[in-house]
Amino acid sequence: MLYRESRRLGHTTSYGFLALALIILAQMAFSGWTLQRMYQEMSSTLISLSDIQLESLELKSLLGDVRRFEKDILLASTGENSDIEQAEARWTDSLRKTQEQLQKIRKEIDEHRGQVMIDTTAIDQAIGNYVRGVRELLPKLKERNIPSLQGVNAQLSDAKGNIYKLAAELDRIVDDAEEHEQQAVRRLAEQRSQLLTAMVAIGALSLVLSITLSISIARTCLSISRNLEHQALHDTLTGLLNRRGLAAAMNADHVRGGSLAYIDLDRFKLVNDLCGHTAGDDLLVELTEKIGRVCAEHNARIARVGGDEFAVWLGGDKTLDTIRALSGEIIELIETHHFAWLGQPMLLGASIGLALSVPGDTKREVIARADAACRLAKEPGSPKILVYEDADPALVKSRQEEQWAVRLPQLIREGRFQLYGQRVISLQPDNEHGHIEILLRGVDDNGQIVSPGTFLSAAERFGLMPKLDRWVIETLLASPLQPNCEYAVNLSGQTLMDKDYLPKLEALLRDSGRAQQISFEITESAAMSSVDTAREYIRRLKALGCRFALDDFGSGFSSFAYLRDLQVDFLKIDGSLVRIVGRADADAALVQAIVQMAQTLGLKTIAEFVETPALASQLASMGLDYGQGYGLHRPEPLTLLLQPPLQQGSDPSI
Repeated sequence: MLYRESRRLGHTTSYGFLALALIILAQMAFSGWTLQRMYQEMSSTLISLSDIQLESLELKSLLGDVRRFEKDILLASTGENSDIEQAEARWTDSLRKTQEQLQKIRKEIDEHRGQVMIDTTAIDQAIGNYVRGVRELLPKLKERNIPSLQGVNAQLSDAKGNIYKLAAELDRIVDDAEEHEQQAVRRLAEQRSQLLTAMVAIGALSLVLSITLSISIARTCLSISRNLEHQALHDTLTGLLNRRGLAAAMNADHVRGGSLAYIDLDRFKLVNDLCGHTAGDDLLVELTEKIGRVCAEHNARIARVGGDEFAVWLGGDKTLDTIRALSGEIIELIETHHFAWLGQPMLLGASIGLALSVPGDTKREVIARADAACRLAKEPGSPKILVYEDADPALVKSRQEEQWAVRLPQLIREGRFQLYGQRVISLQPDNEHGHIEILLRGVDDNGQIVSPGTFLSAAERFGLMPKLDRWVIETLLASPLQPNCEYAVNLSGQTLMDKDYLPKLEALLRDSGRAQQISFEITESAAMSSVDTAREYIRRLKALGCRFALDDFGSGFSSFAYLRDLQVDFLKIDGSLVRIVGRADADAALVQAIVQMAQTLGLKTIAEFVETPALASQLASMGLDYGQGYGLHRPEPLTLLLQPPLQQGSDPSI
């Protein structure tokens, strides 16, 4: 929906501004064309009228020449005939020029017939009458039939009258041309006013269109903004608040505080795996509608914070009593919700962690507390509803692991670890020399050593053990190892399950040339949980010369059937069995049975947690091959163990 609105807004904006641009361009083009046409027409009209005026005045001047040459004819009539003929020739030439000038005026008027309305008929008639009158008199003048000039003037009076009419007509033409000029100027002003009116109308239309388009864009943007705000604070599937929405609800109650319930659905992944995600989504929608109604009755806000995780915020709750009761209703609602797939009912459950928020707590801290309590509630044997308490050891351990999970990647990148070693001592005189088990220590910001128990559980929980294993192996192989000593490295179950790492490890050992000095320890539980991969690791690495020990034997599966298939070289008996050897005969008998079984299978045995020399002697008498513990050797930095024996101050035979 939001995508369609965004596209519609984009199209509306594009088309609207394109229309405005076209209207403005059309307005500019129309205005320019109209102005150009108007000024061209006006310029042409004014030029033609000015030409007509000038030509008319020129014609009037030529008429004066005609009159003057006419008088010359009259004066010459009293003299020789040759004088009359010369005067007649001058008059005729002047008359020709006058007619040519009249022809120019007529042509000018014809060229601008649509713009200039001037009639030259009267001029033509006046000139024609004048010429006829003069030409009728000329033969008489040549024959001397007119006695005096007064008689000639009398007979030319009609012709002269035509000349006067002609002059008056030329004055009228000049006046008409001037009137036409004034009309043209007035017409230009009217057209300019009309053009201005048209431009104002088009501008008003553009303004209306711009305002309409702006209002439409503003409304659409407001709608999109509201939708974006809603989507930013709400889950798209269920319509519930999301993490941002939950944070906003908690911020609104930061003064009075409240309580938070963190809900994790049990067995919901099974619904997705068996029925598909569409069915899982439908189930979530149905459940959240019911849970939402229950929360509304208690004025609580519910949010979806994960795939199958929800949070309920109850502002103002100071004692957790209300949220605890509400959590019980929610669990009952979830467990009684009917959902079937192909006729098979799918039963869900939920685990809920509760945390109290007081003024001063950040919402991140409150959510983290409730989440930690919820994870602990999911563990087998825990109550379905668990309240976070700072003094709860399990919750404290969980929070510490989370904190270390954040720090470990940086420590791994910076290599802020140190290798330690603990000698594995031979308890039998005919055994080959012992070896050194490689241990890992962290280094904190102050350069202090950090015990592995502090961060290894976090690494295992959050899948960081493979990186630690690789750092240990690579650092060990790059160290100056003693040539006649064997070094035992622990491989985690996560590394054993990584089939892609095996070829890289083979290449690393092969390139180092020290595979015969390396043995790997794998825990019994890790080997049993990934038997096939463990067999492949053992087979391929033993082919390079490495040896293997099954660590913590007796504490996990204790599946003796796998011992022959795994082809290990050592059995490390778990320290929980070694510690109690001297307490009762039955305890010693259990360890003795493991030793006899190992001897039958051709395996060497190693006892862990040998804390005293007396225990070491007892274990030696029971036939154990090697011992390891603080009673034999305390762990120390590997750099010290790699020094020559005389520099260590130790017995070289150890």
